[in-house]
Amino acid sequence: MIMKVEILYFADFKDITGKDREFLELKENTVEGLTSEILSKYNPLKNLIWDEEIKKLKGNISIVINDKLITDKNKGETELIDGDKVAFLLPFAGG
Repeated sequence: MIMKVEILYFADFKDITGKDREFLELKENTVEGLTSEILSKYNPLKNLIWDEEIKKLKGNISIVINDKLITDKNKGETELIDGDKVAFLLPFAGG
């Protein structure tokens, strides 16, 4: 089943994609499936979010789904449903 999710882009993600949001149709219902779809459209994002050595999302990337931070260590396996709103966030420092 194909589903549609909304992706929100901030900071470097927005700079690379040239968008602040978009809707994507997914065949796979996981964060990793979404990541694969995003990277096929925007290859320069690969350096930001993908750990080539372990073939997974980088550990320092935060993922928010429907305003809820995903804290699971295996966040790539998190399931998505039709209509979800997803944001990938880079680490930031404050002071």
